[in-house]
Amino acid sequence: MPQVRIQVLCGPASVHPHRMAWPAGATWHGEWYAWRLIGTNNHELGRSALSFRSYQSALAAFAELRGGLDRLVQQLVPERPTGRWGWRLELDGAAVAVSGRWYQRNKLSLLGAAKFVALCAEAEPAGGVVARPDRGPR
Repeated sequence: MPQVRIQVLCGPASVHPHRMAWPAGATWHGEWYAWRLIGTNNHELGRSALSFRSYQSALAAFAELRGGLDRLVQQLVPERPTGRWGWRLELDGAAVAVSGRWYQRNKLSLLGAAKFVALCAEAEPAGGVVARPDRGPR
């Protein structure tokens, strides 16, 4: 039976992780790792707001988020050109998670964030890493 899981992504320096950044003051030009929460229907529910230098640090960041679920602060994120909405979760003033998709209405974005938070407690790490291949110059 499918379950909610944490999937870790890995990509080369040439493939920018969509809507993610490095922690404040950090620079890195090697492979990056990030986590994302996958629902029982295999849809992405949310992802890390930051990129990490290792598989272990990506999983540790999710564990920290899960340990602070009661302290998360939700922010709505408008995508001004299209009028769509996303969300961002902050823990102790630092962004830790962002929506994995854009929503047509801000209410749906709020519901998506609430679902993400509710499912974090039951998520287990999936085995292995999903590699994001280098697609060459664009």
